[in-house]
Amino acid sequence: MIFKDIIKRFVLGGETSPEKATMDYCFAHGFTAGKNFSYNSGYPIDANWPWLISVGNDVTLSSNVRILAHDASTVKVGAHTKIGIVKIGNNVFIGADSIVLCNTRIGDNVIIGAGSVVTHDIPSNSVYAGSPAKFVCSFSEFQEKHLRNLKTKPYFDKYRWDEWANASEKERREMRRKLEFTEGYV
Repeated sequence: MIFKDIIKRFVLGGETSPEKATMDYCFAHGFTAGKNFSYNSGYPIDANWPWLISVGNDVTLSSNVRILAHDASTVKVGAHTKIGIVKIGNNVFIGADSIVLCNTRIGDNVIIGAGSVVTHDIPSNSVYAGSPAKFVCSFSEFQEKHLRNLKTKPYFDKYRWDEWANASEKERREMRRKLEFTEGYV
């Protein structure tokens, strides 16, 4: 892998980020992910035990999410490092700065709120948030609420969600004005 990075960098002129190199390592060492897997920053997969972690189709890990397949705190009590499988189903969103601990399973159609710590299995069709993560509502209730809000709240569709940094200052001011007392959607 290091040799390949050197070739890319010096011969081909390409650049490999440390994040990409770590994810390449995880995939090469058994981490599996389905179609449309995306992560937004950092090193989300436990590089010590990547073969114990799998994610399904349409899974998004927001900024600074960590998925751990080990717990080394148990060494302090003489029990060695605890390890366990982490399995994440299909159509799952895990919010920014969340941590999924070892030996947990997350079902299909699940949303984990930002800053959550997943310490136990999360059933399909649910929304969890907090530390430790607790049940908030069903997936269908969450969906109904936001589809209903989409009809009454500001909706900014001129750009894709990840292209708004290119908006003009006038467009940004208008967005701020419309969001002064409510939330909206992009």
